[in-house]
Amino acid sequence: MMAFTTLSSGGSPSILLSSYFTDVSTTATATATTTAAAAAAAATISPAFPSRSLTCFSYHIVRALFTVLVLVQHMFTVSGITDRLIVQTTSGPVRGRAVTVQGREVHVFTGIPYAKPPVDDLRFRKPVPAEPWHGVLDATKLPATCVQERYEYFPGFSGEEIWNPNTNVSEDCLFINIWAPAKARIRHGRGANGGEHTAKNDQDHMQHGLIAQNSSSGLPILIWIYGGGFMTGSATLDIYNADIMSAVGNVIVASFQYRVGAFGFLHLSPVMPGFEEEAPGNVGLWDQALAIRWLKENARAFGGNPDWMTLFGESAGSSSVNAQLMSPVTRGLVKRGMMQSGTMNAPWSHMTSEKAVEIGKSLINDCNCNVSLLTENPQAVMACMRAVDAKTISVQQWNSYSGILSFPSAPTIDGAFLPADPMTLLKTADLSGYDIMIGNVKDEGTYFLLYDFIDYFDKDEATSLPRDKYLEIMNNIFNKATQAEREAIIFQYTSWEGNPGYQNQQQIGKAVGDHFFTCPTNEYAQALAERGAAVHYYYFTHRTSTSLWGEWMGVLHGDEIEYFFGQPLNTSLQYRPVERELGKRMLNSVIEFAKTG
Repeated sequence: MMAFTTLSSGGSPSILLSSYFTDVSTTATATATTTAAAAAAAATISPAFPSRSLTCFSYHIVRALFTVLVLVQHMFTVSGITDRLIVQTTSGPVRGRAVTVQGREVHVFTGIPYAKPPVDDLRFRKPVPAEPWHGVLDATKLPATCVQERYEYFPGFSGEEIWNPNTNVSEDCLFINIWAPAKARIRHGRGANGGEHTAKNDQDHMQHGLIAQNSSSGLPILIWIYGGGFMTGSATLDIYNADIMSAVGNVIVASFQYRVGAFGFLHLSPVMPGFEEEAPGNVGLWDQALAIRWLKENARAFGGNPDWMTLFGESAGSSSVNAQLMSPVTRGLVKRGMMQSGTMNAPWSHMTSEKAVEIGKSLINDCNCNVSLLTENPQAVMACMRAVDAKTISVQQWNSYSGILSFPSAPTIDGAFLPADPMTLLKTADLSGYDIMIGNVKDEGTYFLLYDFIDYFDKDEATSLPRDKYLEIMNNIFNKATQAEREAIIFQYTSWEGNPGYQNQQQIGKAVGDHFFTCPTNEYAQALAERGAAVHYYYFTHRTSTSLWGEWMGVLHGDEIEYFFGQPLNTSLQYRPVERELGKRMLNSVIEFAKTG
């Protein structure tokens, strides 16, 4: 089902407001004390004024103050849980919601902005930190999905639909989600959690009321980065719901949205001297970096340990983890990463600056913004591109799709976030103290094979593919290889046994999976170990009984995600007992890795 191997190697206004809330957020006992104090104050003050009008005036002041105190008190003690769901962050206070999972209470915060909306003049630019807010932010609704196109090759098919946006798409999409396990704050007494309610407890509320396994260090934090070929994806998808992971693992889990497609990777700086920041490229990676820094700065507010963070992701999310660990921009920010089916050295996972500029110019033309003016008047061209509606850009960018897994957007060797190609960066890296879990699934290639050659294959049934069609597809996939290289690849992936037609289909799937995923992963894992990282390798081979895709597609790209998130532990879902056990073991492996490496 899954095998593991270890490769050995060598004072803002909002903060003032929060302090005030903390002071007044007391229990009914404290309220009674406040009431008595206010009454005493009124009795003391009133006779002191010689004038009746002043005495009346002071009475109304005290009464108004008392009313304000009671109202504020009511806001924070209505249910005994409201205040526990408010957390003071560096950006301002946020209120989440409570869910009970596996008998454990988890506090969930969704839609916390970490950057200004990247719209108008900020489109294509690096993210700018969000402005602090002063009221309590409602963090109970799922945020928007960054602008992208839906996959609708199989209308009504839920196997495809689970990867499509489940919230409205918008350019205003840079938000964070957090799951944090709730803990009883004290062991005895009569508070909402069976505990005596004290002023100190209420101060703890503003730090989420969490008591970590080691209260001096805090809980581990796992930060999920979604995949989607750097063209699609969203942290809000149901499959990424971290309720179970947080509850069962007693860990904090976070995820965030980042810009994809041209909105996240338009790279034109080399041809716009003096205006490089208009479209520097890799702003999707800069989004990720800003979100990670925000989480590190606010870790303790949610009961976490900022030095106990693990990045994990799948496909493009995995390559993003790779980029964040290796980039000089974020190097050392996090030293533990889990990379599922994606590394930066994969052919689809990075592109040269020259290629990115070429694709960017094509998009400008496709959006009718006159690329010929780019050098002499870049501001006019970029003003035009910022005036184009988001949907047009989202659609037109796909004109530069050039074949299987050749997406028009990818991390770019820009000289800044990625100063060199992935393997060159790795050769000079000192990764001592880094912990990496890395791996693949058995049939990485079938999903992409189906979508790119949909006229040849059926989603549900295996296809007997004639030899001439097999050769046509293989030559198409490996069209950038030399003739000798293609012949070697075809020989390697020709089956000499069984039904040749069905084997042709299987062998193409293996070739795609090996070339784009498994071989780059193996090469990168070995290089990581050689540079000093502690590397753990897994290989996932279980085809889940809940799979909606044809049997011929095997263990698909992304099939391990639900197991690592512990979804089989959800008894409302139809998993077999052996799969629930596998889900438990895989979730435990992730949690253990996050805690100990």
